[in-house]
Amino acid sequence: MPLNFMPFALKMRDIEASDIQIEAFRRNCMKAFSGKGCFIGEDEIAPVGELPSLEQLAPLNKEQSDKLLNACAVIKLNGGLATTMGLEGRPKSLVTAHGQSSFLDLTVRQILSKREKLGNESLPLILMNSFNTSSQTMKSLMSYLDLLEQPVAVEIVQSRVPRIQADSLTPYASATDPLSEWCPPGHGDLYLSLFVSGLLVELLSRGIKYIFVSNIDNLGAGLDMRIPKWMASYGYPMVMEVSKRCAADRKGGHLARDVYGSFVLRESAMCKPEEREYFSDIERYRYFNTNNLWFDAEALYKLIVSQGGLLDLPVIRNTKTLYDNWGKACQVYQIESACGSIISSWPNAQALEVPRSRFVPVKGLSDLMIVRSDLFSVDSDYSIRYTGKSNVPPLISLPAEVNSLDDLEHMLPHGVPSLRCCSSLSVEGTVIFGKDVKCEGSVKVIATSEAYIPDGTVLRGEIRL
Repeated sequence: MPLNFMPFALKMRDIEASDIQIEAFRRNCMKAFSGKGCFIGEDEIAPVGELPSLEQLAPLNKEQSDKLLNACAVIKLNGGLATTMGLEGRPKSLVTAHGQSSFLDLTVRQILSKREKLGNESLPLILMNSFNTSSQTMKSLMSYLDLLEQPVAVEIVQSRVPRIQADSLTPYASATDPLSEWCPPGHGDLYLSLFVSGLLVELLSRGIKYIFVSNIDNLGAGLDMRIPKWMASYGYPMVMEVSKRCAADRKGGHLARDVYGSFVLRESAMCKPEEREYFSDIERYRYFNTNNLWFDAEALYKLIVSQGGLLDLPVIRNTKTLYDNWGKACQVYQIESACGSIISSWPNAQALEVPRSRFVPVKGLSDLMIVRSDLFSVDSDYSIRYTGKSNVPPLISLPAEVNSLDDLEHMLPHGVPSLRCCSSLSVEGTVIFGKDVKCEGSVKVIATSEAYIPDGTVLRGEIRL
């Protein structure tokens, strides 16, 4: 069934979307529903060989580092809601991440700390918010007046596009929740947002040479000035930070090369169903994208301008199930793009292997439990330091009964048990952890009825309660 774009264009005009935003969505829809669709097949790509690593880069002295910091801007992708934590309508960045600080708190304080050391207002922080997160985020920033007074805008708001009803390919409509008719078009919209807002031009006019982009919920994404120094030395327009895939990364996007040797980012939704085994092969495709991205600001500007703001990025057609107030289900499509896929736009873009400590994502409750634990500490400059005994954080499996942040905090009323010496933790049933509990090695806790783990308990192996 062909998609008639006219109803979508009219719907976007109703919310005063710009002509270029409408055209961007039209192009992405045409890609998503074309014969080829959104797939990247095995016959189009090849595995990536050995890559240079962060550890191989030469250290910098303070003078070199400060000079580069003065030429940097930081963009944090902040479009996500904490729905996987049972917090409908709340930005994930406002959830408490470590101690008493939210992801937003830690991000802002890191930047302000570096500015204080530089002794100026360099190093702008820009948040790319969505229509879902903008209002609450900006309200939270009112306690950081120093940040709000920076010379450039603190936020850009990404586009808003209609969801598509899967069975009819028409705009999704809800009588009970009109806001659910819309979604952000993924963080690949960053480049259009930079173009439309004029922010990229302003950054260049203020002497910004490098832009660091990362997810706001990745607490490991700190500024390392060795990377822009390396970029400048070799003339790389972009560097993507990647890490070696492990068993837990079989579903995440991986790096490959196309037939011309350029890098390609393939997300799970871009893989043909019959080729799923290749996608999950962590030996074949060894590297995943951390979404820590470094750009030469001038190179990024030239690329965006050369395409009139409409970058030809691969699209992702995500299928979601929505429920109305009466429990009726409806399948919808969300047409999205990933900002890391821009790596295909330059033949000389580069990827850099970095340690897992630079990738600490929080996608759900088990991830949140990890970052709240003693596996991480916050330094005086508010940077996050990994303190685990192993290079990789333990695998956490929570009971089926734990579906929300309230459930997690009910299970852990005294905080997260010590995980520093833990390789895995699996909990089944209703369990409440006491104070100063430690997990060592591989731990499995099974409770047939509600159970309490006493204060100071050291857990090892399988425990039945």
